[in-house]
This record gives sequence, structure tokens and C-alpha cells, in this order.
Amino acid sequence: MIRIFAFFLVVFVTTFIAVWLADNPGEVSIDFRSYRINTNFAVLFGAILALIITSAALVWLIGYLRRETPILGTNSSVKRQARGLKLLNQSLVALSAGDHKLAHKLVNQAEILLPPQPMVHLLAAETASRSGNRQEAVTRYRQLEKMEDGKLLGIRGLLGEAQENGQHSEALRLSRLAFEENRKSPWVLKTLFALEIGAGNWNEAISALDKVAKEGLLDKETVSRHKGAIAYATAMEHSLQGDAAEAQKGFKQALKLRPNFAPATIGLAQIEIKNGKQSKADKLILDAWEKAPRPSLLTLFKDLDPHESKESWLNRLQKLTQRNPKSELSVLAIASAQYEIGNITTARETISKTKTGKRSAKSVQLALKISRAEGNSPNKLEQELAHATDHAVWSCDDCGNTEESWSLLCPSCKGFDTFYWNTDTLKHTHSSKSQKQTIALMSNV
Repeated sequence: MIRIFAFFLVVFVTTFIAVWLADNPGEVSIDFRSYRINTNFAVLFGAILALIITSAALVWLIGYLRRETPILGTNSSVKRQARGLKLLNQSLVALSAGDHKLAHKLVNQAEILLPPQPMVHLLAAETASRSGNRQEAVTRYRQLEKMEDGKLLGIRGLLGEAQENGQHSEALRLSRLAFEENRKSPWVLKTLFALEIGAGNWNEAISALDKVAKEGLLDKETVSRHKGAIAYATAMEHSLQGDAAEAQKGFKQALKLRPNFAPATIGLAQIEIKNGKQSKADKLILDAWEKAPRPSLLTLFKDLDPHESKESWLNRLQKLTQRNPKSELSVLAIASAQYEIGNITTARETISKTKTGKRSAKSVQLALKISRAEGNSPNKLEQELAHATDHAVWSCDDCGNTEESWSLLCPSCKGFDTFYWNTDTLKHTHSSKSQKQTIALMSNV
């Protein structure tokens, strides 16, 4: 409605001006050098209007030719790029559907139509990688690395290829290069940290861990625990090299950062034993057992006097287990020692302190052995044993792998510091939010 009104308004004004000029033609005289032009105002106005219209038409024509001329026109370029983007989207769909051959064909067609851009090389590299053409993937990632907007993506792709081919030193070099390119990228930080750990570069790993903490990717408790694990690994290296003094410092640092860490306690106690300070080793084990009993602590405690009698071992064991009498490991150790010296009844009374249906397989096995020794029916215990599991192991909180001893890296998934002591009392502590943050940080590296 408004457009119709505007149209009639323009027609009305134009007609009014034309009629007014026809009724009032006026006279116009133009002198230019020796020339004189005499005309009326209406003719001059019409000539100027015609000139304006002609100029406007000429400008429109030039613009139209610049836009619509085949090959050279801007619209042709826009249409060509639109077709290229459509092919690029189709190649992405084909790649997602697993049709690598079609994806490769479409991305090559799109590359012809589109100007150089990271997305083309990224899709081409991913297509080549999934189809097994590693060489082309590397070539594409290198081209991507040369582009200002795609440098980090190129480095990431090359790093992934290096890891896939087992080129650990090259992967580490690329991770450091990526860090120089982007010092705050979570992926860069976690990759750099993981690779420094894998290479055994403990100082560099701690530096990377500090950067991870600075960016808020891990909380302080988790960072401290990881630093304790690295300190332990460093101490173990010194110990294997025969540098007992540095190893001792490392184990103490590990315990300072990570209290109640049994592997570090054992390492420190072994050094004290070698130094002839058995009483200090004894105290270390007793204090550690009071806070967190572990089978490895029990083994080392027994090795303090490997030639003692069974009765002497039971007496010394009681000194240890009194530090934490309610622990199932304490009860199991005492009951086993009592059984070994022939106190079957006492051993049965001791093992009965463990909770039926919730105790470990080792406790049930000992109870079954005692029951058979007394000539009792083992049916109930056999049924319990069929459903019992041994939680007294180190478990990887990432992949679920279990090991008898703690390890810095999980042998199964290569996760860093993912082992926790798998018991009902400690399970919730180690499966906390901070542990899940670490898993998220270190996964898929």
C-alpha cells in the first residue's frame, strides 16, 4: 500500500513540475567564449535530466558487466565459491559416513573452485589419513602448517601422525612448537605434559604441569599429587643409578607432596635399610601402615628379618597391625600368621572379624582353608568365594586395568598417574572430581 502511494506521489510531483514548466518556459541564455546558446528553462531542465538518466544507466551497465560477465564477473566468482562450499560440505558428509573415496573426490573438486583455505587441507588430510594414505596426509598437514590461520591445526595433525608412527622425539618437538604457537591451548598443554612424561623429562614435565595449573585445567590437589608422582619417578631413577642421597631427597619430596604414598615410603625405607638404619625403616613402615595399609608395606616389614621364626614374626606383626587393627589387611595378616603356627581356632576367630559378603577373595580363601582344617562344611564359604573379588590391587581409573604394584604410566592405556588403591574406603577419594579432571586432561593424547 505504501509503495503504491509513493509511486502515485512521484507521478503526481513529476506531472506537476512538467505542467508548471510548460506554463512557465522562461528564457535561458548561455555565453561561452564566442558562442551563445538561447533556449528556455524547460528544455535545459530536460537536457540535464536526460544526462543524469544516461549517466545512471551507463554506471548500471558497467556494474552489470563487472558482475555478470562470464569467468571475469564477480558473480561468477561468488557462484564458483558457492559451488565449492557445497562440494566441501558434501565431502564432510561423505567422510562422516565412511565413504573415503567419495570424500577424497569431492574435496579435490572443491579445492579447484575455492581459494586456498585451511578447511580444504584439513578435510583432505583427514580423508587421506582415514583411507590409509599417510604420506598425502602429512603433505596436507604441512601445507596447513604454512597457512597463518591453520598453523596450529597443521602442527596438531603432524604430531598425531608422528605418534601413530612411533616417532616420539618428533612428536615431542612438534608439541613444543605448538606451545610456542599457542601457550594457552588446553590441547597443547596436555599434549606437551604427556609427551614430556613419556620421554622421562621430569623437569620439563613439571614446568608443563605448572602451565596446566596456571590455566586452571587441574586443581591444586591434583597438581600436587602429580608432582609427587614425578618426584617419585625421579627418585627411582637416582636409586637405579646408585645415587642414594638424591634418591632419598626425591622420596621425601614425593611424600611431602603426596602423603601416605606407599611406593615412596617403601623406597625411602629401603634406603634406610641399606644405610643400616633399620629402626628408621621400621618407623616409616609403622607410620605408613597406620594411615594407609598396603601389602607391599607388609612384605617389606617381613623382609626386615627374613630368618625369624613364625612365632617371632607373629609377635612383630602384632606390633604393626595394632597401628590399624580394623583394616582388613591387618586382620588377614594376623589370621594368616596364626594359621601358619597352627593356631587354627584363634585364626578362625580372627578372620571372622571380617564382614561376610564384603571381604576380599583372599580373606574368604583363608577362611575356607581354616574351615577345611577344622573339618567343617565349606559350602557357604565356597559360595561366597565365587562372588568375592580382590579389591586390594592398584586399578587404573581410566581404563580399569589392575596391577599388583603402582606404576607412573598405565601399561594398558598409557595414562599418567591414573592408578589408585582399589578398596571400598579409598575408592571414593580417588574417584573424585580432581581425578576425573586428570582423566579428561590426559585422554586421547
